[in-house]
Amino acid sequence: MSSNLPRILVIDDDPVICEVVAETLKNQGYDVDMAQSGSEVSDYLALKTYPIVLCDILLPDTNGLELMCEIKKLNADTFVILFTGHASVDLAKEAIRQGAYDFITKPFHSNDIIEAVHRAEKEQRVHFSDITSTELKILHELTVSNKVTEFTKKASLTYFGKKTAESFGADSLRIYLQDKRGSTLEKSVDVGTGSFADEVTWYFLASRTMQSGGEVLLDPSNSENIDMSGTRASFMGTVIPTGEENLGVIIAGRNQRRDRFKTRDLKLLALYAAQLGNQLQNLKMTDNLRMNNKELEKINMVTSSFSSSLETSAVISSVARGLRNFIPFDVAGFFVSLENSTPYNYILMNEAIPQEKAFSVLKRQMRKNLGEEPAAEHLAGIHTSSFVGENIRSFENYPEFTFTELGDYGKVHGWIVLGSWSGQSRLLSSSRFIPLLIRHATSALCNSLQHRENQKNYLETITAMAQAVDAKDKYTNDHSRNVTAYALALADKIGVTHQDRKDLWNAALLHDIGKIAIPESILNKPGKLTDEEYEVIKTHPVKGCSILGPIQAFRNLLPAIRFHHERYDGRGYPDGLAGTHIPLAARILTVADSFDAMTSSRVYRKSPGVDFALKQLKEHSGTQFDKELAQAFIEIISARPHEEILLTYGSVLLESQPVLQH
Repeated sequence: MSSNLPRILVIDDDPVICEVVAETLKNQGYDVDMAQSGSEVSDYLALKTYPIVLCDILLPDTNGLELMCEIKKLNADTFVILFTGHASVDLAKEAIRQGAYDFITKPFHSNDIIEAVHRAEKEQRVHFSDITSTELKILHELTVSNKVTEFTKKASLTYFGKKTAESFGADSLRIYLQDKRGSTLEKSVDVGTGSFADEVTWYFLASRTMQSGGEVLLDPSNSENIDMSGTRASFMGTVIPTGEENLGVIIAGRNQRRDRFKTRDLKLLALYAAQLGNQLQNLKMTDNLRMNNKELEKINMVTSSFSSSLETSAVISSVARGLRNFIPFDVAGFFVSLENSTPYNYILMNEAIPQEKAFSVLKRQMRKNLGEEPAAEHLAGIHTSSFVGENIRSFENYPEFTFTELGDYGKVHGWIVLGSWSGQSRLLSSSRFIPLLIRHATSALCNSLQHRENQKNYLETITAMAQAVDAKDKYTNDHSRNVTAYALALADKIGVTHQDRKDLWNAALLHDIGKIAIPESILNKPGKLTDEEYEVIKTHPVKGCSILGPIQAFRNLLPAIRFHHERYDGRGYPDGLAGTHIPLAARILTVADSFDAMTSSRVYRKSPGVDFALKQLKEHSGTQFDKELAQAFIEIISARPHEEILLTYGSVLLESQPVLQH
């Protein structure tokens, strides 16, 4: 079936006639639908358009004349051919008077149907398909062709100029477009031979057309303007409109041996110009969409790294470096905090800038914009970093700064301050997506600061609980802190991973939390415990797990707390685990806990000393203690005084994590 053949609707209440006519037309390659009543026709017309309709003049629920009117209302170009018997010929003639194309008298032959449809199809092409005007044919081609949209802007303009010159038989055609500032016309297309007029003349004609804001027939031979003297060619020009502004002008010229342009030509040229305006606007929109998509893809790629970590320093570093992909700053300051939380202050700068110079200028600018007290608060306790940037030849020019208040973007308070020695015009105005980028950055900063605040609250909770344990047992003052220091020193010696080290640190602080449930009369008894009292003491690891178990944040700590009194030979408590069945963290705590107990004085005895403790560790290696851990700890204490270890790691109750010692 040819896609160029019109769709046809056959209407007759006799199903046999419908089938015969439809089959005849289908054999000719037509797409045919059939209906046997006016209601069925309405259903078809609601879904499709039919260039040709063959209809019986008498139907059970209507007649062909009324149905034809309904069809014509929906599509005035539809050709209706009526079937009629001899008794209805007058009605058919009346129908033709009212707009029917033809009628066929029953009974008819298949050739009658084919010939009538072919005539209708041919006349439709003549009246509704063919464009007789050359100019309109080319304009139609330019309007519906996909070629123009596939070109670059320059190629599209050139193609359009050539087709327009061909359409109007112009010896030369030029297209001038306004520059980005809209102040000057620039020649974009030069088609044909324009030697019959010099460049000054062409530009004068373009400027005059632009100033007129419409269509101009130009006859230089009648002009008194000195720039037009000596030229006897004919010109016409029109602006290229788009929305409320004109993008430029089209100027067509014929030399003196050709007919002069007429008003009809000018009117048609205006249609060409309007089409060109639409195409240029579409190209601009396409370019903008392409650029926006590329920039959004870049933003998505950059912002995806913002949430790769929850550590505030890592997030701010990632945000700063991400912003620099879009904003070429030399100095960036991030002064951020959540409500009622400690600010986090960070500065990233071009390493080519002397640090004193950057701080001095930034401090002065912040005092000016924020005030003395807020500036001093933001510039206290600053974390700094640098990047390799453009070399700045001179610092004589005062850098430009932009201040973005983060309170406008969410829960984070503070400022992002960007400075550039190259001028403010390079900063926030460099992309209209900067607010989106900053919104992503602020969201990541908010999450990291909230995580930092949660960590702080978590640390304070653990610290308070550890201090509560030590306060209850007055004879083991600072025991939790000491055990934590020794445990971390041993963990660093054997190379425990970062997360396991953090869990060990927390577990060490809380390893005796179960003693809160032990009566003080037993904890503080100055003499030897009875067997019954010792059994009560031995319940503290299990009681500690019962206290911390319901708290999700402490779940990873429970194995170390429960098993820190197990022995390597399986004779410990509460479960009698042995060897490597005892978790590593618990085996580390056993060494650290025992060493602190042996080197601390009690009310009922003095400390037997470090040498005694080291001797015990060595003698009970492989029985009470993990042999490798005991040996590693002995090496630690042999290399440096235990007081130094306590001093180095003693900050664990005040900071989120002590500095690793190697």
